[in-house]
Amino acid sequence: MDPIDIYLMYCAMKAHFENKGYDFIKFNGKTKVSRNSFYKRNDRIFFVKLSRKYRSEQQIRDYLLSNFIVEQKGWVGSFSEDNYNAWLKRQQSLMYNFEQELSLMDSIGSLLSTNGSNHPLLLKKYIGKKISLETMIILDEITRFSKHWDKELEYDYVWKDVKKIMNNYKKFLTFSVEKSKMVLNKFL
Repeated sequence: MDPIDIYLMYCAMKAHFENKGYDFIKFNGKTKVSRNSFYKRNDRIFFVKLSRKYRSEQQIRDYLLSNFIVEQKGWVGSFSEDNYNAWLKRQQSLMYNFEQELSLMDSIGSLLSTNGSNHPLLLKKYIGKKISLETMIILDEITRFSKHWDKELEYDYVWKDVKKIMNNYKKFLTFSVEKSKMVLNKFL
């Protein structure tokens, strides 16, 4: 890919993670960003480096995605190869990680329940980096806990931020719901 095409993909991905009204998947990564705006940027070198390092569009998309998950308002200059490598590892062993993270929990009911306005245990485990964002998304896809949490934690900014990143990332994450349900049934 050419550096300018990477820049356009970066702008679309940034809009996806920052703006509620833009959906990268729905609009196929197309935005109204002008190609000429690329030449006005002082950070063009980062896009050139990415074009030299990654050849396929999918690799570049995954690289950008893995970094936007960590830093939603990310600047391409602060993106890290470590974020990408950690993301690749999680993707390669998604169901295994899901199973391992569930095995650390006592029960799913206590994990998802909100006690008044307190943070649920699952949210605490995510904030404490004991549970991955992928596990949160898979559990929400199966149990739909986020609808309940939206009501219970209506004014909680931590939950709103986590929910936003979950919703943005969910569109890119592919997994088998049936396999996930089978794994979850082991722990129920």
